[in-house]
Amino acid sequence: MAFSIVVAVDRKRGIGKSGRLPWKLRGDMKWFKELTTSPDSVAVAARYRMDQAFKDKRIFEWETLVARIGGSPDVPAPNPGARNACLMGRKTWDSLPPRFRPLPDRLNGVLSRIAAPGVFQGSQHIWPSLQSALEELGKNPSIQNIFVIGGGEIYTEALAHSDCKRIYLTDIDSEFSCDTFLPEFSSDFQETASSPVLKEGSVSYRFRLFER
Repeated sequence: MAFSIVVAVDRKRGIGKSGRLPWKLRGDMKWFKELTTSPDSVAVAARYRMDQAFKDKRIFEWETLVARIGGSPDVPAPNPGARNACLMGRKTWDSLPPRFRPLPDRLNGVLSRIAAPGVFQGSQHIWPSLQSALEELGKNPSIQNIFVIGGGEIYTEALAHSDCKRIYLTDIDSEFSCDTFLPEFSSDFQETASSPVLKEGSVSYRFRLFER
């Protein structure tokens, strides 16, 4: 089953430090939540002007874009017959703040070679591998989109998988102290959409979509 990667990187492709994000960007958190929650990822991308940004080169303060989003139609919400799945490694699962775990309104899947496969904490699933998760989720008609959300080892495996069709990348124009990095992905992926450049304080960033 086709799946996507969602990841944020700094100028040196850093993605984390000691299992945590070394930045706190409200815009990126809102984007991540809406993208991975709504069963209509195309509608979410349009809310963030990703269908226009190649032509529109303006830079927006984050609050300005928030105001525009607030006046736009709501994106489709998940329901029992149409929801998304987020797959992550055990360390990424452990790094989620308890108040956000599990990520609400999404099927949370943990990939672990040492934990027993099965179901835990209600909506949470454990699979021994990415491939086993994709095979089982592919049989579930309620799953609309599958997103791999980390960490480093899982991203490396996902990028090499032939069913990885999209990379939603938050491109942060700053450098942070990171100890985990996103590997270069193949030229099979081409950039097809981008949000305007957004600013929060001294940090600029944009959302980019690469498709295989």
